[in-house]
Amino acid sequence: MTLTEKLTTEFRQRCEGIATEKRSLLNIRAFEPLPADLLATQLGATILTPKQIPNLNPCVVAVLLDSDQWSAGIINQNPLWIVNNPRHTPARRESNLMHEFGHMLLKHKIVRFDPDTGFPLRRQSDEDEATYLGGCLQIPRRGLLWAVQCQMTQTEIAVHFNASQEMVQFRSNVTGVNI
Repeated sequence: MTLTEKLTTEFRQRCEGIATEKRSLLNIRAFEPLPADLLATQLGATILTPKQIPNLNPCVVAVLLDSDQWSAGIINQNPLWIVNNPRHTPARRESNLMHEFGHMLLKHKIVRFDPDTGFPLRRQSDEDEATYLGGCLQIPRRGLLWAVQCQMTQTEIAVHFNASQEMVQFRSNVTGVNI
């Protein structure tokens, strides 16, 4: 089952609305990039790497720093702290952080972390919702339509929105906007 089949039309429209609202509060239009660090500041979030997490077992830090099997996670809600995998590319970092902001904006309950591996114990429905909202935050449907009207290539769209080509393709697939 695809993500658009799992999520209702109403939910997907709500996500586009949330993305529009967050951009509006920062005076950023749909066709402009929304840097994750700017949204983090607006949301009062602190972005950390595993090395920067206070009192984290050094063995867990080593496992996390040596792995590509995780992206990011909310480790504290108030204040908002997000741990990010420093091994990922800048475009992937943007996507990772937007996904975590999606969890926060949708008011998902924080998940526990496996004490042995440091990896989160996830709820798939929350992950699907955060993936969708994160994509809306990074590349709104209206922004994708603008890029297509400007006859931008997939690579140009990715560079413009600080996104990976995979994210551009994902947004094209879930919005029905052909690139």
